[in-house]
Amino acid sequence: MVLALVPEGRQTAEADRTIIVRRVDFSEMLARLDRNFTAEGDVISAHVLAVLSGLFPDGEEMFIEAVKHHRDFVTDEDLKRQVNAFIGQEVIHGRQHRDLNARLAELGYRSKIVEHFMQFDEEGLTPGMHAVLQVLTKVGPFRKLLSEMEERRAERGDEGPDPMFELALTAALEHYTASMAELLLTEADLQGLFADQDLFRMWAWHAIEESEHRAVAFDVFKAAGGDEEMRLRAMKIAGWALVFITSWHVTIGVLTDRRSWRNFGLPRSLWRQRRNPLIGRKFRRRLADYYRADFHPLQRDTSALEQRWRAWFDDEAPRPTPAESLALLKF
Repeated sequence: MVLALVPEGRQTAEADRTIIVRRVDFSEMLARLDRNFTAEGDVISAHVLAVLSGLFPDGEEMFIEAVKHHRDFVTDEDLKRQVNAFIGQEVIHGRQHRDLNARLAELGYRSKIVEHFMQFDEEGLTPGMHAVLQVLTKVGPFRKLLSEMEERRAERGDEGPDPMFELALTAALEHYTASMAELLLTEADLQGLFADQDLFRMWAWHAIEESEHRAVAFDVFKAAGGDEEMRLRAMKIAGWALVFITSWHVTIGVLTDRRSWRNFGLPRSLWRQRRNPLIGRKFRRRLADYYRADFHPLQRDTSALEQRWRAWFDDEAPRPTPAESLALLKF
């Protein structure tokens, strides 16, 4: 394993990390996008992509605000530069996915409904988070969570969300997106999900940038004095929330989609899911890395992978194959 130790006196493990704010425009692709954008009419995967896209815009806004709120703790000039690039990338991610969500909604997907589900209230929670908390706080390790959140709110003397916990959630969710990004850039089965290669180009662009800024929120959390208990708790809650929200909306979307009931569409799609890397062991192992006491996002060196895919996206180099991409990983 490649250790990513933050040097003494610094706040970032990789001072010269490349984070590029790209001014992209996928409007032409969106104008011609049709409902059948997944391979072999895979109805489940189509709705998974639509739901994930629906999660991004307001999620990105939370990430931006959480990192901005703690910028005063960042004294390292290189981390300051990375924070600015992180914010720039996330702003554009949110903008592009709002456009994608609008087009997907026109095509009959639940992307805009998911966006509404992710809008934050005065407590800094979304309807989805409220639903998850109502379940998680009844029993088990999170049963005291709501009372603890109230205690922290009283200590701060305000009624808003806990900024540090939002930053912890941001760091955790960035690990999810970086892990998904790595799978998209390396796994043939995930790349083969896309029948529309222009749509794949959009998701690959997002994946490249998630890989580039994978450590920024984590480093800011550490710089701001975030503790291990909060970091790990946020990861657990993030996981439950993603599973609950995604499963709920995908299930409704699939069951109300006529394609599920034509020509064995749903059984064929279910059979295809056995090869879906997003529910595979490799992805679960990547997520589990976050629970190590010595974890840092850059311990898994994806710099060569990022560079190769950047050459494809930015400079029109040949698209790397999954085998070539896997060979570029160092861990």
